[in-house]
Amino acid sequence: MRTFEYRLYPHREQRRKLMECLKESRHIYNGMLETVKAHYVEHGTFPSKYDLEAAFKGQGEHVPATTVQMLADRISKALKRFLAAKQQNLPDVGFPRFKTPNRWHSMQLRQYGKDCYMHEDKKHLIVPAKLGKALKIKMHRPLEGTPKTAHLVLRADGHWYALIVCETESPTEHAPRSCPHPDIGIDVGLKSFLTDSEGHTVANPRFYRTSEKTLRRKQRTLSRRKKGSQRKRKAAQNVAKTHLKITRQRRDHHFKVAQPYAEGYHCIVVEDLQITNMLKNHHLSKSIMDASWGAFLEILEDKAARAGHQVVRVNPRYTTQACSKCGELIQKSLSVRTHICTSCGYIADRDVNAAKTILLKGRAFPSGTVSVGSPV
Repeated sequence: MRTFEYRLYPHREQRRKLMECLKESRHIYNGMLETVKAHYVEHGTFPSKYDLEAAFKGQGEHVPATTVQMLADRISKALKRFLAAKQQNLPDVGFPRFKTPNRWHSMQLRQYGKDCYMHEDKKHLIVPAKLGKALKIKMHRPLEGTPKTAHLVLRADGHWYALIVCETESPTEHAPRSCPHPDIGIDVGLKSFLTDSEGHTVANPRFYRTSEKTLRRKQRTLSRRKKGSQRKRKAAQNVAKTHLKITRQRRDHHFKVAQPYAEGYHCIVVEDLQITNMLKNHHLSKSIMDASWGAFLEILEDKAARAGHQVVRVNPRYTTQACSKCGELIQKSLSVRTHICTSCGYIADRDVNAAKTILLKGRAFPSGTVSVGSPV
């Protein structure tokens, strides 16, 4: 499954209908959630999504029937996740919450091929009549695969976007012997965004850090505005625009960095980082979140799979301390940027040595699983 995002250009009346649908769909969602809670208090069980669909069918002047179905399905899935997490005693997954306007920005359409589809001119997205029938769309790239569902999303910049989910064919995986591309190890970090086993580095752009001055000024303006006023809403939107820009910059950087590695190497070995635990270090947490290694590795895995290659995750233990030549453990603090092996005399950049060690782990354990105590 792949998602393609396109910019929409609705006219004034279509924009009004979209905004009304967004507002009414939020009220329907909150109504469904209230019904779920009342049903549980009275009967001790949760209603099914079909019961919710029947109870709220036809509600909302501007809400299509498919959107009501997706709202019921959304609550049903949220309840299943909550119950599964409760059985596993996971503290991070809570009961579904009522949605406020600033936490509700999208609506979903089911059965893409039946209810909304691309017009023959490739310039309009056909949607239910309640949403304006035909929305002007900028097709900057062709769709791939079979469209299944569509999400209409209102971003912080005030523009509408269509996220079209398509079902694509699974790519053919290249066999190691037949693939001409070599293997490589990648070590992600903060001083440089990543360093590979061939000695190449990618600078860390630090998009959030470079925008902190702008954010600080806009957030101070926001804090001075009167609560509930139009000026405060405008200031909040201005802050959200800056965060959206940072997100887009970071995502664009991730795609551009991942592309050559995914297409040029057969096996890409990376560390299986526990980023949630790393964020407990409050001295580095902001920089770790700014680098967003988890999002980058997900993009890398997706691109590598579509290129017929693979990403292998290995245990990160001792990758920084172990010598890539002899395997000797050389203890060094984070401030020491050069690896000097006292056993074999090998000298290299700390991150390059770590990337080579990661590659050796991936070759020794192709499945990506490494014993806890093994340095290489």
